[in-house]
Amino acid sequence: MKPPAWRQDRAVYPFSCSIQTRYTDEDSLGHINNISVAAYYDEARSKFSRHVFSKVDPAEMTRIVTADSRVTYLAEVFHKESVEVCTGILRIGTASYEIGQAMYQDGRCVGICTTIFVQATPEGSSPLSESLKAALQDMFIHAPPVLAGGVAG
Repeated sequence: MKPPAWRQDRAVYPFSCSIQTRYTDEDSLGHINNISVAAYYDEARSKFSRHVFSKVDPAEMTRIVTADSRVTYLAEVFHKESVEVCTGILRIGTASYEIGQAMYQDGRCVGICTTIFVQATPEGSSPLSESLKAALQDMFIHAPPVLAGGVAG
């Protein structure tokens, strides 16, 4: 299923980083394999998370775990050119939050990723702290408003 067009717009994402492709990630067809593309999203999420968590009191943090991650491949990714991965928050819940990402190479969107994280303790999920929620709120993706007829502008 193709993601909404606004998810492919670089301007809606508040955080961006560059990831260098690697020769060892290239497959026999001459493009970066899908597992490596997923790893590039993971690397960008790690940079994003360090940025967000730096604004939160470490005493209020517990373990954050990945609950779900979905990648939509829109075009091939090639070696020698780095990729830009743009990241932001799609949703904040009581004990979880959802990160949205888009990957670009040579100016075009080559994929979309959505990942859900849950704050966990040995007993199970736990509510996000207010300072973490505030830091996440600052990184919201600003999707365009939905126009009449259900089409985003």
